[in-house]
Amino acid sequence: MVDILKSQWGMILTGCMAGSAIAYALVGASTNFPLLIAAVILVSVPGSLWHLPAAAALSQRFRDRRGFAIAMHGFGSNIGNVLGPLLAGALLTILLWRHVLFIYAAPSLILAGLVWWLLKDIGKEDAPGERTRSRAQLGSGLRLLRNPVVLGLILTSTFRGIALNALFHWTPFYLTDMETGLGMGHFRAGFHISLLAGMGIFSAPVLGVLSDKFGRKAVLLPGLASSAVLSLLVVSTGDSILLAFVLAGLGLGTFALHQIMQAAVLDVVGRGTEATAVGLIFGINGLIGAASPFLVTLIINHAGGLSSIFYYSGILTAISAVVVVFIPLRPSREVKPNSG
Repeated sequence: MVDILKSQWGMILTGCMAGSAIAYALVGASTNFPLLIAAVILVSVPGSLWHLPAAAALSQRFRDRRGFAIAMHGFGSNIGNVLGPLLAGALLTILLWRHVLFIYAAPSLILAGLVWWLLKDIGKEDAPGERTRSRAQLGSGLRLLRNPVVLGLILTSTFRGIALNALFHWTPFYLTDMETGLGMGHFRAGFHISLLAGMGIFSAPVLGVLSDKFGRKAVLLPGLASSAVLSLLVVSTGDSILLAFVLAGLGLGTFALHQIMQAAVLDVVGRGTEATAVGLIFGINGLIGAASPFLVTLIINHAGGLSSIFYYSGILTAISAVVVVFIPLRPSREVKPNSG
């Protein structure tokens, strides 16, 4: 649908920012557990939807530097991933969590206005004939599932996404829990989470350039393999200085590798189906990953406590690396910009 509504990409992007502000405010204002769960689910929707028109627009505009463009798309979010935990940890020492979420809503509202001002015409540059052909794009999008490269990359992204979900959801509890974790304070835990979430500030542009020059597999395979090893090493470092280095190493590949996977998918899809391709990655990840919290809870309760999440994440990341080995990704010199 996002591909078909290409002329409305500016409105969709603006709505995503405004929706984030509303969702944060609803979480802060929730008065019971069911409302809290519903609001938390809403928080994830604008961010996921944002990537579809944004990645598609970048893929079409920067076809010969797609890896770098998609990586830079994640650059801003990586900055937020660093500052967010630090800011939240600091604010939680003086404010209630509800007040923190209300504060989070304010920048989203400001950015909604900025996005509308700068990007309201994005997607309207095509000729009328090309916009008319967009009615046939839904069928083209469904045919993407027959492409073995697309299927392989979706499978890789799904295993990696499930691993990252477990890592990000449960690492804060591991760092702060007094019984089965490390018992850190809020600010110190926020610092370590910022390393895990935000080191892509440094790695994403570099990995994007390298993937454009040497090919996606040349970046994905060593990146996933090293992430798997580092995840398996987290528990053995304990509450030492080594923990910061291991989490920083993990952070170099957290979101940056996902952006390279997106670029690899966009290399092989036709013009006009880019948003559909990105939507398949996020959609299938979300559907399959929905069962992951229940599985992780069982693992934590019956297989060693909170520390077991790092072994779970490491094994899934290793599986995703094995899948990449068998995906017939072409070297960079053979990748041609997609066309309609």
